[in-house]
Amino acid sequence: MNAVTGKRQLPSGPWALRIGRFALWWHHHPWLRVFLAVGVFSVVLGLIALLGVWLYFCQIAKRYDLAEVSRMPMESRVLDARGQLLGSLHGDGRSIVPLEAVSPWFLKALVAREDSRFYDHDGVDWIGVIRASLRNSMRGEIVEGAGTISMQLARNTFDLRAKSLKRKLLEAALSKRIEEAFSKDEILRLYINRIFYGTGLHGVEQAARGYYGKPASEMTLAESAMLVGIIRAPNRFSPFRHYEAALAEQRDVIGRMEVEGVLDASLAATAKEERPVVLPESSLGSRVDRGGPRLERDYPLEAVERELAHLLPQEELDKGGLEISTTFDLVLQRAAAHAVETRLAEIEQEPGYAHPLARSWQPAAEGEPEATTDYLQAAVTVIEQASGEIRVLIGGRNFAQSRFDRARQARRQVGSVIKPLVYAAAFEQGLFPGTYVSDDPLKPGEIPWARQKWSPKNSDGRFLGAQPASKGLIESRNTMTVRVGERAGFGAVSALIAQAGLIPEEEVAVSPQTYIGNLGATLESLTSAYTAFPGAGYRHEPYFIARITRSGGGVLYEHADQTHELVSPGAAWLTSRLLEQVTGPKGTARGLAELGFTAPAAGKTGTTDDFHDAWFLGYTSRLTAGVWVGLDRPGRIVNRGYGSRVALPVWADVMAAAQQIGYECGALPVADDIMDVELCRDTGALATEGCHKADRSYRERVPHAMIPREFCSRHAPGVTSGGGAGGTGAEEPGLWRRFGKALGFGD
Repeated sequence: MNAVTGKRQLPSGPWALRIGRFALWWHHHPWLRVFLAVGVFSVVLGLIALLGVWLYFCQIAKRYDLAEVSRMPMESRVLDARGQLLGSLHGDGRSIVPLEAVSPWFLKALVAREDSRFYDHDGVDWIGVIRASLRNSMRGEIVEGAGTISMQLARNTFDLRAKSLKRKLLEAALSKRIEEAFSKDEILRLYINRIFYGTGLHGVEQAARGYYGKPASEMTLAESAMLVGIIRAPNRFSPFRHYEAALAEQRDVIGRMEVEGVLDASLAATAKEERPVVLPESSLGSRVDRGGPRLERDYPLEAVERELAHLLPQEELDKGGLEISTTFDLVLQRAAAHAVETRLAEIEQEPGYAHPLARSWQPAAEGEPEATTDYLQAAVTVIEQASGEIRVLIGGRNFAQSRFDRARQARRQVGSVIKPLVYAAAFEQGLFPGTYVSDDPLKPGEIPWARQKWSPKNSDGRFLGAQPASKGLIESRNTMTVRVGERAGFGAVSALIAQAGLIPEEEVAVSPQTYIGNLGATLESLTSAYTAFPGAGYRHEPYFIARITRSGGGVLYEHADQTHELVSPGAAWLTSRLLEQVTGPKGTARGLAELGFTAPAAGKTGTTDDFHDAWFLGYTSRLTAGVWVGLDRPGRIVNRGYGSRVALPVWADVMAAAQQIGYECGALPVADDIMDVELCRDTGALATEGCHKADRSYRERVPHAMIPREFCSRHAPGVTSGGGAGGTGAEEPGLWRRFGKALGFGD
């Protein structure tokens, strides 16, 4: 204001003049003041909104478990009983390595290419965000990202794959948490070990070995730059399939290293001219394998994976990194697989064989499940009878064609292989091998509880009258077996079937046909049941996972033995004696010696109606093995396809192989305190003079605990001239009572 004139005076000077004019203009345009105020308010409101959005995603990020960042999906190794590698589960073969075990060139190239300000930001590179936003705006499309290594680690850990702003904000929030929880070097180590490098290669160590055949620590500058170049698009830049594209990425990475000052111009120029040697993809498996012979995915490995779900919580399985020690014997497993294929191929080559051949099998249409096949199949189980350890598991001829495990999952009609359990139950009730049992056809009403009239036939079409019970088992005679079952009682037989682990007792059909095998069971359960005969009446619950440990130490699981008393030691031995004779000159498995197996053995053949299922269950002094042969959709295997013809040759080959690799086959076990007693063939009681006169007395080797406490009441009383268990031949009752006391029977 001019003091003289009293008028407003503009500032003097050029800048003062401009300011004065703007002030005058601003004074005469009040709407500008409103516009500016609205603009400032909008900016402040926008910043508050952005802050709110950021805080919202920070809250969401807190829901994620940061422990997952340091958990790698490591491979779990499955070992056989000899420590050989059966295969791998859960993981992807990666090996976790520290930064010190990685080439420094790789680390420098990674930071230069992916996150040059990695050591300066706190998870989000705001300079990079602004730069990328400007470039993307100018191009009208996303041509540059602003993801940091921490953000990429969050994305890979929590599988954030959606291409959206929401995902980016969540990545940023998670990266802030990661930066707070881990050091920069820890983040870098976790990142290089976690990410995917193409062609099934995970982690820098596996990638270096897969592409270059060397550990990550030995990679050159050029190799390191090529591997870093792969990261952004592992499939598009795979040096296996797109070498030139990978080479272009290598040179781009080296250029970035030069720009960032990591390399000088001369070293960069030299490295750009190098063409790293990439090994053939065809031999990739041998380079990333951890060593040792490896089975392709097969029945044992599949069984292990299924069983693990029952032994460990899912979070432990998800971590991987387990060492699973099994009881399988890889050497014997391979021998058994060879035996199955060889013997079944021989059957397929027989004249008039009516089924499709395995070699002609064609897969089902894409997308359909592969459960059954139309060609001849087989299953094998081998168990250490002293422990229950499963040594061999063959679930079929070709796992790649059918994953259905016929040893553990298929419940097939068992036929005659059930008969040893029936006889063992009867021996517990006082029957002896020499006791007479009728082989005549069943008479109407002979089994009063049966729901219908039924009379089985014998495989030879004959009925032989009264015969020693032993003949019924050795020659697998059906009519005798039904009567033996009745001698034991259906309740005792069904309880024994359940105790053997075949099926629950309530599922056993109430029918005399059960005595001759009209029920379904798995091969594994039958094989386990048979271990009781050489095992003094006890069977150990079969198992194949012995121990599970975590890499770095710590036992997660160890098998605890479960033992079941199936029958008494005496009944087990009496049954085993007869099963030994099954493999002898008069038994149904008499061809065992002709097949080349001459060691002491015992067992039982089995054949179901119309030759649908062929079985052989048998044992040596150490191993019990079961073999099943049949079609997935039950049908006649071949004419006269008895177990002795179809299944026994496989068993002989498997057990011969076991003997060759160290599974000894000594004399079969013998019960303790065996005594020689004279019994009545009709009643099984101690024989009297009347039994001798009626030609019904005979001498039997009997375990002391099973010697009858009573004399035969069917024939005239009196002591036989041959005495009891080494008796004196006297007929004086007092002397006989003294003899009874000596056996521990009292008066």
